[in-house]
Amino acid sequence: MGNSNRPRRGRTVGASEDALFRRALLGESSSSDQRKFNPSEDRKTLQFCRQVQRALSLALAGVFADDVLRDVYVDAVLPMGGPGQLLVRIVAPADAAVTPAEISASLAALTPRLRAIVAREISRKRVPTLSFVVVPPSAATDESEKGGRHDD
Repeated sequence: MGNSNRPRRGRTVGASEDALFRRALLGESSSSDQRKFNPSEDRKTLQFCRQVQRALSLALAGVFADDVLRDVYVDAVLPMGGPGQLLVRIVAPADAAVTPAEISASLAALTPRLRAIVAREISRKRVPTLSFVVVPPSAATDESEKGGRHDD
């Protein structure tokens, strides 16, 4: 009987029985502080994406510096539903002699080797699946301006 002053687990402190019943009927959470997980705002997921971006940038600049991938660079790595699947945005220069389709085909052929390089650089149990999208330089700068920080 010494613990009778402690609130029961799962109940909101100070909430009446009617308020709890109403929330349960409406399907609302009992805690207003609880938020759903959003991988695009999770600090650890974003750190992981930057780590993968660095590894891919170094790989594309050094190991795979062939004619097709010579002038491309990694603009961003974004989580697709979580850190297990990542979207890699590749920027192709406007004056490149190769088409975005050729760049995509070359990246698709090199995906297993790129995943192996990422596996060496990250400290995770599982290597993420990489999906590549080639964007023109104007789209890359537009997206980075939208998502950038503005300190006014």
